[in-house]
Amino acid sequence: MQETLNSVLARLWDEGCPIAHPAGRSQMIKIGLRRWQSFERRNKRKHPTLDARIEDLAVGLRDAFEPDRRMAGAMMTDYRYVAKAMAAVLASPHTE
Repeated sequence: MQETLNSVLARLWDEGCPIAHPAGRSQMIKIGLRRWQSFERRNKRKHPTLDARIEDLAVGLRDAFEPDRRMAGAMMTDYRYVAKAMAAVLASPHTE
């Protein structure tokens, strides 16, 4: 799964997404996996939506990579873009 996530982030970087920088990729994958796997424990909703999980992942990535989250502003769009691409892999029934 980590290789697939790395490929996804590499593609996003090639498309011009500044958040998917190669230097932070392994840390982003590690944080993303941990955040995704801990979602249900941290959120007690009975029926959480995929969109809620994606937003949670985006917020977690932002919090991990931005020294002052209030300054991230427009970059949240990029974090959401990365989170959505990662979620496509993480939510797939074909990945473990």
